[in-house]
Amino acid sequence: MKNKIVSLRDVVKLAHNAELSEPYIRYLCGIGREHQYRHQEIADIAALIQGNPISEDKLAGFIYGYVVPQLNKEFDLLKITESTCLNIELKSGDVAPEKIERQLLQNRHYLKLLNKPMLLTYTYVSESNTVFTLNGQNNVVECPVSELISVVKAIEGEAVALDLDSVFTPKNILVSPLNSTERFLNGDYLLTENQETIKKDILQYVQGNNTDRFVGLTGGPGTGKTLLIYDIARELAKSQRILIVHSGILCDGHRELNEQLSNIRIISAKALRLREIRDVDIVIVDEAHRLYTDTLEKAERWVKRAKTTCIFSYDAGQMLSYAERRRNTSETIDQLCAGHIYKLTNKIRTNKELALFITCLRDLSKFRDDYSFPNVRIIFEPDKQKAIAQAKALEEYGYTYISYTPSLYNHRLDDQEWVHNTHNVIGQEFEGVCMLLDGNFYYDERGRLSGAMHPNPDYLFEQLLYQGLSRVRSKIALIITSESILQKVLPLMKNC
Repeated sequence: MKNKIVSLRDVVKLAHNAELSEPYIRYLCGIGREHQYRHQEIADIAALIQGNPISEDKLAGFIYGYVVPQLNKEFDLLKITESTCLNIELKSGDVAPEKIERQLLQNRHYLKLLNKPMLLTYTYVSESNTVFTLNGQNNVVECPVSELISVVKAIEGEAVALDLDSVFTPKNILVSPLNSTERFLNGDYLLTENQETIKKDILQYVQGNNTDRFVGLTGGPGTGKTLLIYDIARELAKSQRILIVHSGILCDGHRELNEQLSNIRIISAKALRLREIRDVDIVIVDEAHRLYTDTLEKAERWVKRAKTTCIFSYDAGQMLSYAERRRNTSETIDQLCAGHIYKLTNKIRTNKELALFITCLRDLSKFRDDYSFPNVRIIFEPDKQKAIAQAKALEEYGYTYISYTPSLYNHRLDDQEWVHNTHNVIGQEFEGVCMLLDGNFYYDERGRLSGAMHPNPDYLFEQLLYQGLSRVRSKIALIITSESILQKVLPLMKNC
């Protein structure tokens, strides 16, 4: 946590001078240049406290402008003691009650991770000098400003300095339907604003459309496509029959969801038949960019014949083989869905540090001297068998070893085969990921990571690596067996 604990009295001392206030607040509160400064919020704080007598000790101990890195989610004001967490959101003008309610519910959901007996959330609107909070039924209600002032005065004890970044880790805040299945089934998750907007648009379109049959949901790895598509399926399943088609190998999470969810059936793309589509109202195809051409053509034909609706979830950048590139299924889906394509843009699974590391690993020219990757571990082990053994041993320390998908006919990669490989982890995510970077890789003259010919000549080593690494939430371990690769990669770790 970079944000510092400060007194609100200090925060508002330059409320009259916007130009000088910004650098002072950034210094005082520990707010980096990557986060926007909003002087209106300083004016809002001034409006709240200057008209109400509050002692200096009660104004102390606040955190201003903390941002959860993975979600770009901001809390305007927090005060955290041993027993209490107070959150105050600041608004200058009138805001729709439903938006205030949604924000307060979202804040309460995340702040529960602090495990404080008393969790208090409020919104202060300076223009109207009004305050809103949640009642016992989690509905937003207006309350007197005096109630919020009384709460501030009543908080006992000193503020505690917490490393909030270590509390709001991807492991704690993000949910995968396939790897955190119980939490998903219990509804223990929230969608980001981007996801909520797209969910609303897709539901409105699907439930109101009777002619155009195809809808697209696209986005890169880590943007939350899988969570969103399964959340949409649950919502639609309240009144309709849903078929989810997974373009990959079904995992334990798929099987558990199949058992627990009503009105939803999950099958692999290989099992798709016309009768499956005839029996449902909505078809959802996950990892649709991997569909074979004939399967996509059948799905299109059968959806039209059954007069149902089909939602494709896909990512054009996640192609593991030459055949997938040649098929270019994503382009066909783009054409099928026409103007009905919704795009997720913000990465919420992979933290920014690891996303940047993966980018630099794939293209060394992207690295800058001020980059640091403290959650990346590099291990050099020239003996291939020892390297594989070490990769497997790291599973005891929270890493999931992902091997490269072998060939059915050439057994050169069989010695490194493991429970998880780059094909059977499609759609899943893991707290830590460990992969080998061996003699099958090299850097070209432009500093770009390339792969040798895979035993299955259709597979692309560099894309398999990307597929595996992009499953990560919090930490990466790379075991390097090649001195030439190590020489190229080590400069990325100069600040660690």
